[in-house]
Amino acid sequence: MMRTSLLLDGLALALVGTALAAFATALVVLPQRVAQRPGGQGVLAVHLDGAGTLRLWNRPVRAQELVELLNLRASGPAEAQGVLRLIPDPAVPWGVVRQAAAGLENTGLSLELQLP
Repeated sequence: MMRTSLLLDGLALALVGTALAAFATALVVLPQRVAQRPGGQGVLAVHLDGAGTLRLWNRPVRAQELVELLNLRASGPAEAQGVLRLIPDPAVPWGVVRQAAAGLENTGLSLELQLP
């Protein structure tokens, strides 16, 4: 009787531990999957920070480099084309956002503005 009770307690602890491990893994993996979803849908997200610098794939990029990269992407096959999404930080003045959007409009990709 005592032995089966210990086995059931051990099994219960193992199940709780497995459930906690699965839950912790989901807490780490799901936000990453949600953050990467736009890339799989053909959306190229460019972030604009308060100083007016652009970040692509979480690294600073000059506007000229970005335009060259986007021109290469736009000249590819039609199914490879996508959407360019400009995401300004909340502290960015509207004039800086308009200037960046004007510089990115001639890339051949449709431009989307995601407000914070």
